[in-house]
Amino acid sequence: MRGQPAAIDRRIADDSDKALVATFAASRSSASPDSMPLRPDFGTDGKEIKLRTNFFPVRVPKGPLYEYDVAITPVAGTAARRVKKRIYQLAEQTTAWQQANMTGRVAHDNSAKLIAAFLLPQPLVIKVPYYDEDESGPPQQGGKEYTLTIKFTQEIDTSNLMRYLFCLLRF
Repeated sequence: MRGQPAAIDRRIADDSDKALVATFAASRSSASPDSMPLRPDFGTDGKEIKLRTNFFPVRVPKGPLYEYDVAITPVAGTAARRVKKRIYQLAEQTTAWQQANMTGRVAHDNSAKLIAAFLLPQPLVIKVPYYDEDESGPPQQGGKEYTLTIKFTQEIDTSNLMRYLFCLLRF
């Protein structure tokens, strides 16, 4: 993206950000005396620039999330993050992953944790024939095979997170 002009996000192209800044001034009159003062001339002084950030919207599902521990066996050869990431890439392509309805519906850390918005069948064991990205596919016989054992750990209540996020939006 170097050398390319930044595209203005369509969500703020209509100057709705300026309306937000105007609400800061209005809320200042009702602020407590102990609150931090706003910057003078916020949004009205300086040079406009385009800024790219690593910020993205997130939708938190209503209801609980489900946490799972993932054990990869055999453990030998899985110390490198690259290998674990590849194991997960290959696991996502298996029919067992698809039959468990996990495609595009779970999040994982390419290591030992997996979060789902629904209960997964238990016990869940996924066999993954391993091959490197530069290979055309797994060898016909005698290739490496890893097994992912996905075990339910706990239900995660999202209501506290939602209350926290709602409070952030109010300020």
